[in-house]
Amino acid sequence: MRPVRIVSRLTDREPPRSGTGIRLALFQGENPSGSSAAVAENLARMEEVLALAAGYGCQLCAFPECFTTGYALDREQCEQLAEPYDGPSVQVARKVSTRHEIAVVLPYVERAANGDLHDSVALAAEGELVANYRKTHLYGEAERENFTPGHELPPVVEVNGFPVGLLNCYECEFPPLYQSLVGRGARLIVGPTAADRHFTLRSGSPTLVAYPDATEHIIPAMAAVWRVFVAYANRRGWEVSDRGQWEYRGNSGIWAPDGTAVVSAGPEERAVDSLLLGDCLPSTVPPFSPEGDHLADSRITASNRLLPVG
Repeated sequence: MRPVRIVSRLTDREPPRSGTGIRLALFQGENPSGSSAAVAENLARMEEVLALAAGYGCQLCAFPECFTTGYALDREQCEQLAEPYDGPSVQVARKVSTRHEIAVVLPYVERAANGDLHDSVALAAEGELVANYRKTHLYGEAERENFTPGHELPPVVEVNGFPVGLLNCYECEFPPLYQSLVGRGARLIVGPTAADRHFTLRSGSPTLVAYPDATEHIIPAMAAVWRVFVAYANRRGWEVSDRGQWEYRGNSGIWAPDGTAVVSAGPEERAVDSLLLGDCLPSTVPPFSPEGDHLADSRITASNRLLPVG
């Protein structure tokens, strides 16, 4: 097993009781991409990491966007590596969730029954697929060429009796999605991501500005505004392909409902594969305002309706 740096911010020896919170692990790693061999290696890595997280009493472990395949793919690679929602990768996640008694958020490239390709996130728990979310808000020209956007709102499901919502990368920057999830009961929102710095556009030109570090402003703000735990599970290191090179930010972390970091990756975690551990316990978070409650006081309701793709 390749080394994994543990960054633990656990509040107690025992994990949260059902309904009171959740012990969450985020894996931040540099992984192979773009081939069937890479998928097999990444699934083996997933099982190693889940066994490690389970040893710390974690009840849920999340991996970065397109974890099984890598993110820096072209359309042909997506076609080759895509799997159905009940395909081999999700089957492995289901089996491992039973073996190690831990739920898993596994991002992968999905081929739908009609042939469409989706940037999807599966959530497996107790041997079952409890959610399969197809990214609804695609980022940039490459994603729009590779994938079809989903048409269902991001789900809210219970893990350890605690309501968990799912987003996917770019979607973590859209306030209405948080409002929708929290309005449907989410207390923790998990967002796998593949947020990089500069990268090569499909035109062959490099980006003039780096992708923003959402953890410096958007993520903590959304956690505080909507009084919800927010987890951001990013990659670290590099992916290099015929399309160019991607250096990932390695800025994974968990933010509490007052906007403070429960645990976050630093420079050391950007240099080595890491597992970030944190307890998401609403009872430990002080009120954000003496009387204000953004969700209860808001006079604007979430429509819970997706607009047609433009």
